[in-house]
Amino acid sequence: MRRSDVIVVGAGPTGLFLAGELALQGVRVRVLEQLREPDSTIKAGSINVASAEILDRRGLLPAAEDVQRRLLASVGAFAGHGRKNALVNQLDRDARGARRFPVAGHFAGMLFRDELVDQGDPVLAAHTAASGGVLVPQHDLELLLGEHCARLGVEVRRGVEVRGVRGVAVRGVGATRHAEADLTDDADVVVETSAGEMTAGWVVAADGGRSAIRRQLGIGFTGTDPQLVGYQAVADFDAPGELSRGWTWTPRGIYAYGPIPGRVLVARFGPRPQDRDAPVTLDELQAVIRDVTGLDVTLKGLHGRATRWSDNARQAQSYRHGRVLLAGDAAHVHAPFSGQGLNLGLGDAVNLGWKLAATVRGHAPAGLLDTYESERHPIAAWVLDWTRAQVALMRGDEHTARLREVVGGELFTVPGVMNRVVARTSGITQRYDVADGAAGPVGSIAGDVELSSGDRLADHAHDGRFVLVDRSPEGRFAEVVGPLEHRIAYVADPASATSPPSLLVRPDGVVVWADSSDTDSPDTATSDTATPDTATPDTATSDDGVLKELDAAIQRWVDTR
Repeated sequence: MRRSDVIVVGAGPTGLFLAGELALQGVRVRVLEQLREPDSTIKAGSINVASAEILDRRGLLPAAEDVQRRLLASVGAFAGHGRKNALVNQLDRDARGARRFPVAGHFAGMLFRDELVDQGDPVLAAHTAASGGVLVPQHDLELLLGEHCARLGVEVRRGVEVRGVRGVAVRGVGATRHAEADLTDDADVVVETSAGEMTAGWVVAADGGRSAIRRQLGIGFTGTDPQLVGYQAVADFDAPGELSRGWTWTPRGIYAYGPIPGRVLVARFGPRPQDRDAPVTLDELQAVIRDVTGLDVTLKGLHGRATRWSDNARQAQSYRHGRVLLAGDAAHVHAPFSGQGLNLGLGDAVNLGWKLAATVRGHAPAGLLDTYESERHPIAAWVLDWTRAQVALMRGDEHTARLREVVGGELFTVPGVMNRVVARTSGITQRYDVADGAAGPVGSIAGDVELSSGDRLADHAHDGRFVLVDRSPEGRFAEVVGPLEHRIAYVADPASATSPPSLLVRPDGVVVWADSSDTDSPDTATSDTATPDTATPDTATSDDGVLKELDAAIQRWVDTR
């Protein structure tokens, strides 16, 4: 079987999006998945704004918006006329053109309240373009990404179990004999599967929280033990009207009913089942729902498979072992509240994809691939702590109930607090250390960068290149990036009095350079008669410094080979 540049193990959202990113850069990638069909079990019910923006930058937002429209119709039917919740009403307004930041989600079951969010907050206002594509359940996202990979020619092989990996070195130029090698050496990787052996230059394990590859390699997976067991399902109830809609805390745990017909999440504090791998039966789910809710409800059947999970919170001590990398749940696991795991995995994929592609194709700047772990490991550590805090607030004792009243009834109502919580959960406040002394937008996610032509920065990022938005007088940055048009999309966008600065944005949407000069000030603006010979020394010095900063960013992140 032909050699692949990269084999991705796992065809969940993380693996599929990563494969698409690699294919965009001309990398030969194969995806191996044990399941024969996309997983239909009930998992995350939506994505956050940062994830919707990831889809937007690859031209996938229209497909996500289609999913959201279908889901809103289902939610509306479930809620009944005049009873839609605040999120549905808000998203309905967004669909009619009133673009606002989507106030979606909860913290420990305490729903984010739209009336407490200041939509004028510049942090939120800079991330509204993708608001029509957040209500995308995980199963729909996998189908969407599967179609994306098919268009890019990615080979996805289903029904293939991966059993292990080992290193192999080729002896001599053109030699056909192979010798065993350590995975940390400059060697190929042999993937042992139920369909035979397959060879690749690199392997990415996106094979879930119980990753066989991570375990085989002995990568530490440290964290905290679970306190609860949770279930998610879409079920037929004999009398669903007895269940409260939304989130409800009880002495035994917490449950949520809706927002689509029959969907239920229930979590119970206490010991885990002895057989964690056994399928969830109707009787097991019914018993847990009765225990947590205190209601004698009867389940008549399940739509698809129910899922069982816990708040086990662990993180890989290293995201790389030689030519094998970890991504998604293989690198970190935690309670699934607010779908943070799905969003975290997509963030891993978009961060890793272009870096691994540059490494495979031989034009990665020194140390580029190492920044995958240094950037993503702290983000995952924060998410683990964020979910642990939620579990602590979900307990059913009176002390925790009073604490929820303080947090939800008092602290969340303080001006600015709800904005902060919503922004953090939405993933838009992530920052990376991408430049010495970085300030302003540098290190942050670009968000909605509107252009004078009427389109947006995201419209120029569909092919996975860097994007330089040049708002300088006379487009003085064009010459710097001209020889790199195969890696940097150049967009001339003449500045106005209110324009933000020129930006260089990575394929994952992170700003790595911003023009630090004030091109609109009288001291630095270029007049109709100004020439380099007549520029003042201060202006020349400023221009020279800005060009050096841009060149340094290109050398660090893009390379010039």
